[in-house]
Amino acid sequence: MNVENFLQLPITKEFTVVAGHSGLHKAVHNVEILDFEFSPDIHHVRDTIFTPNSVVLSSLLFAKQKPEYLLNAVKSLIELGASALAYKPVIYKDLPEEVLAYAEERNFPILRFGGDEFFEKIILETMAYAKTQDYSFFLETIVRRLMEEDLPEEQLKSILQQIDRPFDKYVFVASLRGRGLSDWQQNFLSMEPLLKSGLICSYKQSLFIIITHPSQQFQAERFIHEWLTLSAIPTEAFTFGYSNWYDTQTGISTALREAFFASVFAEIDKAPSCHYKSLASDRLLIELYRKNPIFAMDYVTSFLAPLLDDKADPDLLETAKTYITKKGNIKEVAVDHYCHPNTVRYRMAKIRQLVVPVDNDYVFYERLAAAVKLYLLHSKLSDE
Repeated sequence: MNVENFLQLPITKEFTVVAGHSGLHKAVHNVEILDFEFSPDIHHVRDTIFTPNSVVLSSLLFAKQKPEYLLNAVKSLIELGASALAYKPVIYKDLPEEVLAYAEERNFPILRFGGDEFFEKIILETMAYAKTQDYSFFLETIVRRLMEEDLPEEQLKSILQQIDRPFDKYVFVASLRGRGLSDWQQNFLSMEPLLKSGLICSYKQSLFIIITHPSQQFQAERFIHEWLTLSAIPTEAFTFGYSNWYDTQTGISTALREAFFASVFAEIDKAPSCHYKSLASDRLLIELYRKNPIFAMDYVTSFLAPLLDDKADPDLLETAKTYITKKGNIKEVAVDHYCHPNTVRYRMAKIRQLVVPVDNDYVFYERLAAAVKLYLLHSKLSDE
């Protein structure tokens, strides 16, 4: 975690940054208390008095009626590698300008308590958050391996044992995507203990809800939506992708990939949800892109070259994309582009002339659909 994360804890939400605003990115590995260590009357100060990357909490009692001690304390904390100083405004409500100016110049954050927060509680909450973050990082690393590596069965079983959760026989995964997802992530994670045998974790810009159950007949999709509704999480704000059911020990990687790519295609089609099993031949494009993205994009850039050229009319590429996502429905394309259907027909004729002038309607649509869907898939994933 860093200083900015520290300020987002429930107990520190009323803290204010009074100096060092450019240093909020500094890492925080510990929280410590400063009492009288920087008083000239104390002679046993050591260089190891505070560990690096600490947020130092203090009521500044050591500088009572001695404001000149404050600048020396801040200088010493910076030299010792502290990440920030957080003070309780009982002795000093506002710090001397020279102290604030020095901290600002050195990008050293100084934070003022919002009220009567207890030092011990701040330390406990910070350490609990750090532990949670460490576990979240561990899970994200595991999920990345499950998604991106073709692991043998024995390795899959070993990974599931490392996660140390009570998984049932069958697994089902929902993948959620949406612009406001990060704002709700803590709400999702706080709900995780309610899952009897499942897991919530992140992968790139998606959030996985992993459900395991002794029966494949369990209505996981309905359960998820009811669960989110009861928790006041707006389901309409997100795009959902759903996997098929698999044996947990051997099929969890497949379930994760299915849910992820189903949610990506739901975004491409501007649909609220998508089941992987409904993707039909699009699954071939997914596997092609997953296994050999360079080959897939070579095909795209070659086939769509006349539309991707810097001198090309940008309306042609946009019309081609909408034409494919609307499955060739001219009227719906016209509505999306605020133009007459005849304008869409003209553009599609122009596109056909540029990319496959000799093919019939079916071949033209088939080739254009493959190229456009791979293009859209790449556009979605290349930013993550």
